[in-house]
Amino acid sequence: MKHLTALQRSKQDEFRSFVTASVAPFAERWDCDQMIPGSVISGLAERGYLGCSLPAEFGGQGADVVTFGLLNEALGRASSALTGVLTVQAMVSMVLLKWGTVEQKRQWLPQLASGKTIGAFALTEPGAGSAIEALGTEFVQRSEGQLVLRGIKKWISCGQFAGMFLVFGKLAGLPCACIVPRDSAGLHIDPISDLMGFRAAGLAQLRFEDVEIPAKNVVGKPGYALSHVAAVGLHYGRISTACSALGLLRGCFEEAVLHASGRTIGDHTAADIGMIRSLLAKMGADLEAAGYLCLGACRAEDERVPDAFERTLIAKYFTSRAAVRAASDAVQIGGASGCHGSSPVSRYYRDAKIMEIIEGTTQIHENLLARIFVAQSRELEATPS
Repeated sequence: MKHLTALQRSKQDEFRSFVTASVAPFAERWDCDQMIPGSVISGLAERGYLGCSLPAEFGGQGADVVTFGLLNEALGRASSALTGVLTVQAMVSMVLLKWGTVEQKRQWLPQLASGKTIGAFALTEPGAGSAIEALGTEFVQRSEGQLVLRGIKKWISCGQFAGMFLVFGKLAGLPCACIVPRDSAGLHIDPISDLMGFRAAGLAQLRFEDVEIPAKNVVGKPGYALSHVAAVGLHYGRISTACSALGLLRGCFEEAVLHASGRTIGDHTAADIGMIRSLLAKMGADLEAAGYLCLGACRAEDERVPDAFERTLIAKYFTSRAAVRAASDAVQIGGASGCHGSSPVSRYYRDAKIMEIIEGTTQIHENLLARIFVAQSRELEATPS
């Protein structure tokens, strides 16, 4: 990202150094093992990265969103799965910061900031992915101070090791969000393995069988869980995913240039071949455009401008699609070696496609953006000249 302040550039250097030393050399092993060691997540916590965006009063770093984006980009360059931990932690943390009660903030935010507790955003269900309004998970009012939770959540990132879950369901027909600790009786966690990408992200299926929850754990008011509570988490999730995809895109470009420049064919290198240059040019242009879009989205959120939501949608939509194109082209440039597990681009290829699905599919983004663009056009037509 360009046009950064001195502090932001300093943090960018710090993040990249950490990733070079502590993430990149091990990312392939984590992918093969389908697990991120606890010591690695502890390392993120020790550096304050898990509480990057939280205010200092809750033990966070109080960093701006641009810095949060730089951290996601740096991690995304090496491990999309590890970036997923940062994504989900931010989603849960920022929801509680915005909509949590004083007691909920006091209890959970310091734990999330310090990494003593890892959060998980339990929204997706077997029959309700992007169609979040079709939730089947149900909260039942047992008494004035007690709820009972029944249902199933699936494809929950960090579910295998999270200490608390922000669970979305319905209470008396109204969307409701509630904090559910991992040790709650009746909560069963089934690991999900063998994903195409994000293999080390600790995905799980959650089964809630008459889980008793104090009513004080409800976040926000019933009826606003999707329109207000989930919206905050998904917004930060899209920022994180867009910047992580930017990192993956950068990785594809750098690996492709390195390979093409070092691969000799007679008296020339692969980078001298016009067709290869064409692929690199497209990849480099996408990287430049994606960088500006991500920076613009992060700044829009920092400045609380009215179109921050739109800019984030555009950044996530463009960058995730560009990452898929770049990963495909990087494998193509690498040839047989690009298809082997020893090449980072083979993992990038698998991870990139997941970027088009998480935090709203490409098609959901197209639908939302088209509505926004049409509405803007109509407003312009209705404005007197």
